Amino acid sequence: MTKTAAATARITIAMGNEPLLIDRVVRTTLKQLGASEGELQITTLAANGDDAAAMLREASSPNLFGDTTAVVVTGIDQATDEVDAILRVFAQDPADHAWLVLTHPGGVKGKNLLDALKKAGAEQILCAQLKGKELRAYLSKDLSSYKRAMTDEGLTALIDSVGTDLRLLTGAISQLVADVEGNPISLDDVHNYFAGVTGVTGFAVSDAVWDRRPADALRSLRWAMRESGDVSVPMVMAMAAGLRSIIRVAAAGPGTSEADVARQAGVPPWKVRALRHQWSAWSGDQRRLAAAAVALADADGAAKGGVGEGTALDPEQKLLALERLVLLTSSKHAL
Repeated sequence: MTKTAAATARITIAMGNEPLLIDRVVRTTLKQLGASEGELQITTLAANGDDAAAMLREASSPNLFGDTTAVVVTGIDQATDEVDAILRVFAQDPADHAWLVLTHPGGVKGKNLLDALKKAGAEQILCAQLKGKELRAYLSKDLSSYKRAMTDEGLTALIDSVGTDLRLLTGAISQLVADVEGNPISLDDVHNYFAGVTGVTGFAVSDAVWDRRPADALRSLRWAMRESGDVSVPMVMAMAAGLRSIIRVAAAGPGTSEADVARQAGVPPWKVRALRHQWSAWSGDQRRLAAAAVALADADGAAKGGVGEGTALDPEQKLLALERLVLLTSSKHAL
């Protein structure tokens, strides 16, 4: 049952490392408060900011006009001592006009504060990264919100093509339900769609990069640009998703079974061996892998327009930036 705004806890904590779920908790809580209280004054601050304590104290104190206030405090695991103290005081004696929405990435840092807030009645909503069956269930529910469905094979192909980034997956679903008429959406629908928007090609380029096959990566990139025009954004996304998958698989350790690695890393079991092979091409060379991550961040800015405010790149300039990225990251001696 959806909780009414009147029943919204004075303190709501979005707990976990999945940005999309955290954003939804914050938006939903603020929407519920707005529905109950009418006009809502919203203040957002980082818990470790220089002026965070002053802003939090001011926002949670009674004001002359009696306005209802919602304060969104991000990263309370990094809270300054003063912010920590203010949050504890508010939890014990909340102001009648104010609500707090807090975010915490998980882990043990800031656990003492978390325990104190929960003991005082704060509501904690888990926003951990979804994997395996939980991820598939979430995506099926997302499809249901459009009154659509997808076959098991289609859903597997979608995850294989896009990766496990929830924001990218829900964005892909939004596009699929808009462009595909059949219901349920099939394996062929997913393959055909991603072939058209270079999603699959993007991951082919990504695999070639992390396998350190620069010629294959460059050939696939140029083919995609020729066939589909500006593919810079999905290409960078695919490479970033590939890098995240490699790191997750590497973190599981060499002695972990493929089934356990797949479950922990949120990748299909058949892909574990390929990711382990990619990691082996980089193990012992972590500084170059870190440099590749920096190069990806730079290319992301270029793909989305330019690196400075008010700048923009034309398709040829974006292709040049992508080619440099592919060569820098895939060649064994470039970075």
